[in-house]
Amino acid sequence: MPHFFTTRRIALTPAQAYAIAADVASYKEFLPLLNRSTVRGEKQRHGNTEIFDADLQVAFEKLGLRESFTSHVVADSDNRLVTATSSDGPLKSLKAVWKIVVAPDDQTDVSIAIDYTLKSMMLQIIVGKFMDFAAQKILQAFEERGRVLYGAALS
Repeated sequence: MPHFFTTRRIALTPAQAYAIAADVASYKEFLPLLNRSTVRGEKQRHGNTEIFDADLQVAFEKLGLRESFTSHVVADSDNRLVTATSSDGPLKSLKAVWKIVVAPDDQTDVSIAIDYTLKSMMLQIIVGKFMDFAAQKILQAFEERGRVLYGAALS
């Protein structure tokens, strides 16, 4: 199973960064290659944890790829973790984890870890070739979302 991990230090509070990571319905507004992100049904609450399903659609127009899947999301505000898992659509398995950690100088470390296996070996090879680049782009988009929402002077 391929594993991708990247971290970026940004000038947001941990609460602000967590709010961005936990707002799955808004992912389509800022994450690259994501055309749709819709929370399905009602969110279940257990203490400070929200549990819900989200329908997502990823598209890479240059390659004519468009794939939809549903993720099961656990948003744990106490630990500032957002975990999405799926074995739907083109995915044999997916686990994506946003982790928000307090950093020095009033900043926050935002990391994303993505482990996935696709049902199609051909698609697995294609996706694997640009996943490192995509993970970096995801965190750049996350940082830009912070600027839009909070007017942060992010470095």
